Amino acid sequence: MSHAMAFPATPLPASGWELRVGRGSRRRPALEVHTGDGLIDVAVARGVDTTLIRGAVRGRGWSVAWGELPSGGEVLVEFHAGRSVLKAPAVTIAGAFWVAEVPGRFRSVVVTTAVGRVSLRVRRFRQARLPSR
Repeated sequence: MSHAMAFPATPLPASGWELRVGRGSRRRPALEVHTGDGLIDVAVARGVDTTLIRGAVRGRGWSVAWGELPSGGEVLVEFHAGRSVLKAPAVTIAGAFWVAEVPGRFRSVVVTTAVGRVSLRVRRFRQARLPSR
């Protein structure tokens, strides 16, 4: 995977994560999801396993979801926890992916496009602990 594509890294302020664009097979953009623990996901645009919602996790006081943009390029992202719903702005990355980060701990994320809706349970993310001295 090469970081040579001309897209700046996208920092996620609440989680401290960073999204980078690399180069996948056939020179397609690839979204790399980096946490304080390192690289946790790589998604290649229009790859074999294209999914609208690629991942969704929550940490201490934040939730984040990411995926591939549909052909129309528009997504509406909502985070759910019981009766609480928070609409989140989706940031487009490299014209092929989206990411949304919100404050709060949510249980599911729903992404709506012009052709349908997809939901995914938000997994809990635990950062690795540093070894004690």
